[in-house]
Amino acid sequence: MKHFAWPVLLLLLCAGFYWKLLFTGQYSFLESPDLAYLDLPRFQFQASEWHHSRFPLWNPNHWYGQPFLAQVLGAAYPPNWLLFLLPFREGKIRIEFVHWYFVLIHYFGALSCYWLCRDRKLSQPAALLAGLVFGLGGFLGNTDWPQVLNGAIWAPLVFLFLLRAVEGRQTRTSAVLSGTFLGVSWLSGHHEAPMYLSVAVAAAALFFTLRNRKLLPLCALAALFAVLTSGLQTLPAYEYGKLAVRWAGVAQPLAWNQPVPYSVHQHFSLTPASLLSIVSPGLSQNVNPFIGLAALSLALLGVYTAWRTRSDARLFTGIALGGLLLAIGGSNVFHGMLYALLPVFGKARVPARAIVLFNFGIAPLVAFGVDALRSEPGASWVRRSALWLGCLGGALIGFLFLTARASRFEPNEHLMLTGLAALALAALFAAWRRSAIGARLLLVALVALVMIEIGNVSGANYPNLAVPGFASDLARLSQHNDIAAFLKWQKEPVRAVVDDREIPYNFGDWHGIQTTGGYLASVTANVHEFESYLPRTQDLLGANFSVGRNPSRPDQVKVFAGESGINVYQNPGAFPRVWAVHEAVQVPSYGHLRVAIQNPNWDLRAKAPMLAAPPANLEACGGDDVRIVEYKAARVAIEARMNCRGLAVLSDTAFPGWKATVDGAPVAILEPYGALRGVIVERGLHRIEMHYEPRSALLGALMTAAGLLGACGLLLRQTCFRRS
Repeated sequence: MKHFAWPVLLLLLCAGFYWKLLFTGQYSFLESPDLAYLDLPRFQFQASEWHHSRFPLWNPNHWYGQPFLAQVLGAAYPPNWLLFLLPFREGKIRIEFVHWYFVLIHYFGALSCYWLCRDRKLSQPAALLAGLVFGLGGFLGNTDWPQVLNGAIWAPLVFLFLLRAVEGRQTRTSAVLSGTFLGVSWLSGHHEAPMYLSVAVAAAALFFTLRNRKLLPLCALAALFAVLTSGLQTLPAYEYGKLAVRWAGVAQPLAWNQPVPYSVHQHFSLTPASLLSIVSPGLSQNVNPFIGLAALSLALLGVYTAWRTRSDARLFTGIALGGLLLAIGGSNVFHGMLYALLPVFGKARVPARAIVLFNFGIAPLVAFGVDALRSEPGASWVRRSALWLGCLGGALIGFLFLTARASRFEPNEHLMLTGLAALALAALFAAWRRSAIGARLLLVALVALVMIEIGNVSGANYPNLAVPGFASDLARLSQHNDIAAFLKWQKEPVRAVVDDREIPYNFGDWHGIQTTGGYLASVTANVHEFESYLPRTQDLLGANFSVGRNPSRPDQVKVFAGESGINVYQNPGAFPRVWAVHEAVQVPSYGHLRVAIQNPNWDLRAKAPMLAAPPANLEACGGDDVRIVEYKAARVAIEARMNCRGLAVLSDTAFPGWKATVDGAPVAILEPYGALRGVIVERGLHRIEMHYEPRSALLGALMTAAGLLGACGLLLRQTCFRRS
């Protein structure tokens, strides 16, 4: 039971730290446009798919259907699946479950750091404090996007087993587990933290192998398992990336072979002045690195006391300093070198997020400092530290007092807290050196001081949703339930044009209704080539309803008035979602394709423009009856009664991985209109089925399963061998 006591205490401290989210019902970390309008609806879509026993490979709700797993949104991350399987309330994911999920992410980060420190033979109290610094402060404590956090929390476990392998402890098993945990970080749903973590691991592995060439096979083994384990996410993402465009901070979206301009990296870097936010918040830019003066002081003590005797302390110091250098990106020429030499590195457009390496490296150093303080209370450096901290705190508070009197303004509360923390830490050091307090009280006081400092920054600014009149982003999600209910009541398939000025959140994902647009970071290139804002394109793509305060076209008919003042208008010229054409012509480019679609003299229902060679032997006739009989996210069934050979067209996005059958026999999917799905159908009554079964996802799943099962098998074998 003693082994569980400290992890349980760590859980209680993490839960208490996030009391606003877990125990009041008044606050939410989701209260921001990105989280409320993008992430929570995305969670809702995934949870809905899981509740229908479907894996979320394809999302039909935005941009005429888009790959979902391939967009690196967290669908491949196994811990997310547990959240998505939890019960709904009124058909929606429960916010309190998302809050617990968020807190458990932080707890797992803290726990993994605790395990790392314990494996480094550091004491339980020191490991506890290090875990709190990593899990609650700095990058993890000041980042609200779950998918970004999930990529960072595996860093301690990656290095725990990397160091074991280097030190000759269960070498093969440790190398495999290090690579496996790195691969799991890539499954998380965002690429930046895993990319910076991979850079740190590669740099450490290079350093170790240069010192000992015998470690090269172990590093190769770790790399193999990292690649294998990440496969479920990285393979579909690679396939999608080559066929999509991405909005990355410049006016026009970028294709796969176009680098993110370095000006974007410069814009999203930490400035050197922002590094002061490590101990005093309010100066940070893009990412807040705050861990507090107490934690930084303990870490510096750890470096001072362990530098000569502990190689792992030097490693963690190097990781922390490397993270700082990468985070200031635009002010660091070496970041520019990596950008120029490693094209994949340039895909991480926010260098400031490399601060995760600093926060990871600094946490074990805190534990080193705590243990040094406990073991050497009479050391001269304890007295000097108390003196310097006392001078710093006194000077800072005196400066704030004098400037406040001169300007008649209240002193900066964050700087005042920093000064008070310096004085409190100085008093603790002095009392400990004089044996005025015991070891237990010292540790309790250090934990309290660190948590008070971090708690005034991490999670401190969650808005109170219970304040009357507060304009909540989350509240907007329930303002249009009546509109969603009306659209779901329709008998024909619905695709709506939603005015994002009136409904800024992802209406399609939140309510499970197909829309023509959406709040996304990327879309497939073929859909981007469409001028989907033009009426003829919207008609072609089956946009039969429009949602907004006013009609967007003169021919629209108002069919429903929502309680929020937003109305539903019907587009009488919209095509059915599936139809048949009996003539197809090739056009040379997307430009010609757009011209053809907008040409009023071109009957799009009768003649389909195509970029590829048109199918041969289409027959001219009319009166076909083609209809959708079943529609799910990754599966569509169509019944076609054809009077002659023709091309059945479904106005959904064409993408590799879609497969079709006609009466059970496989057929090729063509791309009429440049981006839609079509199949050749002979005369008579036929059943057409389309399934999304991407090879990249299947192969990636096999790779991930091989990585995880291989790691588990090797670990089990090692455990059984030790017992025998």
